[in-house]
Amino acid sequence: MKPGAREPVPELGPVMRVLHPRWRKAVLALFETNGDRTMALRLAGYKSPRPESLREMASRIFADNSARLAIWKECVARFDGAELELIEFVRKIMHDANEKAADRLRAATMLWDRSNPVVNKHKIEVTHTLSVEEIEVMHYRELKKLGAPPEAFLAHFGHDGLARVEAMIAAEAAKVAGIESDATFDDVEYEEIEPAPEFDGEFDEELLADD
Repeated sequence: MKPGAREPVPELGPVMRVLHPRWRKAVLALFETNGDRTMALRLAGYKSPRPESLREMASRIFADNSARLAIWKECVARFDGAELELIEFVRKIMHDANEKAADRLRAATMLWDRSNPVVNKHKIEVTHTLSVEEIEVMHYRELKKLGAPPEAFLAHFGHDGLARVEAMIAAEAAKVAGIESDATFDDVEYEEIEPAPEFDGEFDEELLADD
């Protein structure tokens, strides 16, 4: 990598990009807290002096179908990414003479079955196809993220289409606000958290200098 070059940022899947930005942060934070939903809300920017309020809000947010689908999609992506690591872990057990023979045999069997299945296995894949409306919302948010001028939105959606997309986004925001603004959560606030600055590949020489 060239000096000063930045690491590429992993691209979110379409289901995550359609999710409301606040909930998207909460879903991603869920994987940093080992499934602690209340802590995930805190990392996403939610705060309250009463832990029970955040626990109740977390229960409602993560029970929503859109959030659940985003969590499932993110799990699938992470499982796929961890497959090589899992295979290497099993291989170490198989080659470790200090392991029990039964455990080594089980590890060898797992690898063998993975590469040479004895019986036909049916693989069922569940796919979520975005609707036209969801795709339009995703495109709208991408244009917003890019800071596109108003004429770019009109050129992409047209007057009627733009009004329809903005109405859908307003309806989703109303749904999110409805869940978050329940009287039970009158002490919960949300604070926009800026992402941590990216490392630019260069160190501060003064900080590295010996005393």
